[in-house]
Amino acid sequence: MKLNVYFGEKKCGELFTTENRGIAFQYMEEYLSLPDSKAISLSLPLKKEEFSQKECLPFFSGLLPEEFTRKRVANYLHISELSDIKLLASLGQECAGFITIADDDFNPKNLKTEYELNSSNYEKLSAERLEEFILNIPQRPFLKADDKLRLSLAGAQEKLSLAFFENQWYLPLNGAPSTHILKPTREGSLSSLAQNEYDCMQLAKKCGLNVPESKLEKIAGKDVFIVQRYDRIIKNGKITRLHQEDMCQALGIMPENKYQSDGGPGIKEIYDLLKLHSVMPIIDLRAFITEILFNYIIGNCDAHAKNYSILYDQKGNARLSPIYDVVSTKSFPSLTKKMSMKIGTHYDLEKINKDDFALMAQQLNINKKIIFETLESLNEKINS
Repeated sequence: MKLNVYFGEKKCGELFTTENRGIAFQYMEEYLSLPDSKAISLSLPLKKEEFSQKECLPFFSGLLPEEFTRKRVANYLHISELSDIKLLASLGQECAGFITIADDDFNPKNLKTEYELNSSNYEKLSAERLEEFILNIPQRPFLKADDKLRLSLAGAQEKLSLAFFENQWYLPLNGAPSTHILKPTREGSLSSLAQNEYDCMQLAKKCGLNVPESKLEKIAGKDVFIVQRYDRIIKNGKITRLHQEDMCQALGIMPENKYQSDGGPGIKEIYDLLKLHSVMPIIDLRAFITEILFNYIIGNCDAHAKNYSILYDQKGNARLSPIYDVVSTKSFPSLTKKMSMKIGTHYDLEKINKDDFALMAQQLNINKKIIFETLESLNEKINS
């Protein structure tokens, strides 16, 4: 099986199965010869030789839904949840960032660097159809609400990706980008999740963190958290995608290892990556530390490596992305109090102390005053 991988409107490589080596990825020689060719991931630098499954799977698997959502999507499509390449064949036309993945039946002429926000690229979505999408999540897990809606939003939570302009919701057509992500609240013990995430994002904004615009709306009787996509540029009635990758993808770590205790990245690994690759390292390193401490204060124990990302501008310059997936998980008794990345020597939210913050500063080779002053500043803003 072979899939074509597009970076923007250019075919950059192929993802394919091998007889006995699993899947592999290889950049196209024609793409490598372009003066403006860019790597699709920090973990997949430009080279002629093919990348093995161990090398390429973390990036491509990281484009897919995770955990229970992945299982439901696979069941719906009658595909094995273990087959990344078959899932990518079905879902790869609406990935995060600048990537499109499709088989030979796909017409690459549909791909553009920018799209006009008009009826040729977007279909107006009535309030009734939007409500239907929201209400039928258990039967249709967000990927094929009709023949035109095919989504691949990474993460464990179910999401819907749509476009919003002229005060109206639209369904993207022919590879056009979405502008917003909609996350309906869950049932049962997590029924206040959408409200929680909205409140936490507003709190992050109050604290001066880099946050995308968001709102909370009631759709079909459900709370829906709506966030504007930060990997898009909208200007003069046109929309352009920006490339991004999460820290697991950038470091070549499989999504199932996103938690540090499962072999995933910790604070230092991400800090060092930003230090090496950000075009504005001083700003981004300070922002990353602030986000870590903010997540600690609000009790977000699910701030794992896939919930931090690198965002690339149109020239390919790397920056820390705006903060996202911010939830006070400690507010839900059914959720763990174990942090996704340990601070100092502790994972347990309730055991982290001053010595741990001092050790964190030592590990990052920064003055511990930076940590404590940031903690104090965040607490003052939160409590003001």
